[in-house]
Amino acid sequence: MHEVELKLQVPGEARAALEAALDVAHWQRTALEAHYFDTAGGQLAAHGFSWRLRKENGRWKQTLKGDGGHLLQRLEDELEVEAEAGRAVPRPDVTRHRDSPAGRALAAALGGSLDDLSTLVVEQFHTRIERRTRLMNHGDAQVEVAFDAGSVHAKGQTAPVCELELELKAGAPEGLFALARPWVAAHGLWLSTISKSQRGALLAAGHTHGPVVKAGVPALDWSMSPPALLRAIVASCLAQILPNASEIAAGSVDADHVHQARVGLRRLRTALRELGELAPVLDPERQEVLATAFSRLGEVRDQEAVSRTVLSRLAEAGAPEELQWPRPEGEVHQPGPAVRDAAFQAVLLELLEFSLSEPPPQPGCKRDGACRKGLRRRLARLHKQVVHDGERFTELSVEHQHRVRKRLKRLRYLSEFLSSLYGTHAVERYVEALRPAQDALGLHNDDAVGLEAFNRAKDTQPQAWFAVGWLSAQQRETARECRRALRKVADAPRFWKKKGKH
Repeated sequence: MHEVELKLQVPGEARAALEAALDVAHWQRTALEAHYFDTAGGQLAAHGFSWRLRKENGRWKQTLKGDGGHLLQRLEDELEVEAEAGRAVPRPDVTRHRDSPAGRALAAALGGSLDDLSTLVVEQFHTRIERRTRLMNHGDAQVEVAFDAGSVHAKGQTAPVCELELELKAGAPEGLFALARPWVAAHGLWLSTISKSQRGALLAAGHTHGPVVKAGVPALDWSMSPPALLRAIVASCLAQILPNASEIAAGSVDADHVHQARVGLRRLRTALRELGELAPVLDPERQEVLATAFSRLGEVRDQEAVSRTVLSRLAEAGAPEELQWPRPEGEVHQPGPAVRDAAFQAVLLELLEFSLSEPPPQPGCKRDGACRKGLRRRLARLHKQVVHDGERFTELSVEHQHRVRKRLKRLRYLSEFLSSLYGTHAVERYVEALRPAQDALGLHNDDAVGLEAFNRAKDTQPQAWFAVGWLSAQQRETARECRRALRKVADAPRFWKKKGKH
C-alpha cells in the first residue's frame, strides 16, 4: 500500500560510467509505455495523485498513487487490466481502486465519490521508457533498483528521462540508503522529488520547472517521543528543501526556488541547533556542509534580490544613473552546482534516512517533563536574548547586529515548528508580533550588504561614493528603527507561558 522510493537523476556525462558500474546490460529489460490521465482541470494532480495505465511487455496495469505522508512514501494501488479489442489503450476506470487506501484517499479528497470521475478524465501525456531492473540486498533490506531511460511526450513536446530508482521491497530503509550512497558519491547523481507524472504535467502545461514550495507546519503531538518530534520537524524541512533543490539541480535559476531552498535550509539548521538534544542527527562536519550550501545559494541572492532592492532605493534617493552593483570578489557559486554537490547530496540522504528511522519506543513528551521544560526553556532563552540585544542594538557591531537578525529568525522558526503543540492561533499571534522587527532587520541587513559591496568598489567606480554616503546614513536610521521594533518584541504574547493540558 505504501512504497518507499528514492529517485536519483543521472547527469548525461555520468550515464555510461554508471551503466558500466552497475552492469545494467545484464539486468532484466522491460519496455514501458505509460498513459497518464486527469480531469481537464487537473483535479487529481491538484490533490497530489497520479493515475496511469502502463503497458509492461504487452500486459496492461492500472496504478493510482497518492501522498503517503512523507517525501519518500506514496500510497499505491496497482492492478492488472485486460486489453480491449479495437483500442490502443484500455479504458481507464478509477472505481477499480475504490476499496484500496489510495482510492479511499482520492474519494475523500474529491468529496466522497469516484463514480463519475472516469467519464471526466482525458489523457494528459505519455511516457516511453526502457527499464532495466534487478533486486539487491543489503542487510535485511531487499531493494528493487531500476535504471530508466526514455522520454516524456505531451502536446508535441518531448523531454528526456534518465534516472535511477531504488524501491524498498522488504526490510528497513537503512539498506535503501546504504545502496544509494556510493553511487551518488561516485557518479554525481542527485536526489529528485520530480516524478515522471509531474514532468509530464509540466510539459503538457508548457512549463520547464515546477512551482516553488514553501514551508509547511509539522504535525506534532505531545504523545510523540522527543526523537519522533525531531524526525517530524526534519521531514517538514526536507519537504521544503528537496522540491526546490530538485528544480535548481535540474537547471532552474528562478530566484524564488533559490530563496525557498535557503529558507528550508535555515529552518533545518534551526531545528538541528535548537532541538538537536532530542535525538542525534548530524555531526558538526556534516552540519557545516549545510552551512556551505546555504552560503553558496546566498551569493546568488546578494547578486539578485538584494542588489535589486538596494539599487531601487538608491535610485529613488537620486543616485547617478550610471551606478551599478559592484562585481563580487572571487567566483560566485551558481545554484545548480551548489545543490548537486556530492557532499550536500550525501547529507540530504542522511537526513532522509533519519526522518524515516524508527528508534526504540520512548515515553512521549506529555509524560517527559524534561522534554516539555526543554522546549519552553529554548523559546524563553531566544526571546530573552532578542529583547536584550534590541535594547542596545544601535551600539552593536555590524556582525553582532546580523546575529540578532539570525536569532530572531530562529525564534520565529522554532515557534512555527511547535505550533501544533501550543495552538496555531496562539503561535500565529506571537509570530505576527515579531514581524515588524523581522522586516526592519531585513532592510537594515540589505543596506549593510550594499554598503560593504560599494565600499569595495569606491576606487574603481566613482559613482559608488554616492551609495556609500547614502547607505551609511541609512544604516544609522535603520538601526534606530530596528531598536524600536525589537523593543516591542518584549510585549509579544508568549504562547509557551500559557497553561495547557500537555
